[in-house]
Amino acid sequence: MHCFAGKALCSAFAFQRSLRACSQRAASTDLPASSMPSKRVDKTSNGQHEEHIFEVTREEVVHRRYLTLYDRRIRFPAHQGKQAQEHEYDIIGHPQLNFSFVVVFPFHPYTDGRPGGEVTLLREHCQGPNAMLYTLPTGGFDPRKSPSALAAARAELSEEAHLSGGEWVELLEPEHPGIAEVKWCRNRFRPFLCIGPQKDDAPGQRDAEEFIEVHRFDIVELRGMLTACDMLLPSMTTSFLAFNKLASMRQL
Repeated sequence: MHCFAGKALCSAFAFQRSLRACSQRAASTDLPASSMPSKRVDKTSNGQHEEHIFEVTREEVVHRRYLTLYDRRIRFPAHQGKQAQEHEYDIIGHPQLNFSFVVVFPFHPYTDGRPGGEVTLLREHCQGPNAMLYTLPTGGFDPRKSPSALAAARAELSEEAHLSGGEWVELLEPEHPGIAEVKWCRNRFRPFLCIGPQKDDAPGQRDAEEFIEVHRFDIVELRGMLTACDMLLPSMTTSFLAFNKLASMRQL
């Protein structure tokens, strides 16, 4: 199940703009901690790091359906001669899934001793651009349904690519909070590498709104596709991390 801002962003923001004329807004209760200050560390010209605190002074839900749109007001600290200021932003995210999702790189090594192999990719309808684009198996991590991000990744690989098994490698350290999807989105994702998955004879059921084709490409073809930028950003990021990991394992 794809659940993320990149695929529904354009239509969602258009709807959000129309709602801004309305005066009724519901207070957000998704993340009470969101009103707490958030820290940012910048590197200055002399190599030292300066800590900045950005306080969320207000956050309200503007629209809630599959994705949730927030009106967020943030206080900027005084910086580089500027006084402290407050600014409003449109923020999007998926609170039903705790703002978390997973991406899987399914790698099929050659069996004749050659380095390299093939990768299973999806070609899927993406609602935002309203086009068929390439992606890796991707879906939400709902702690109510999956005990771990790894379990969610296994489920998505079964549902979307009809694959199971294999050797699993998480491509982030356990303490990492997850890779931010985009700068104005609350969602973060955890990338996984799956080496040698096999056909799943009893795959999970895809969501009714998903339109998916399953394809296999060799690594050379995939590198060309990444250069052509015909893939969603989380899948591109996961691919680069997987390439690095496979190279360190002497599989490329």
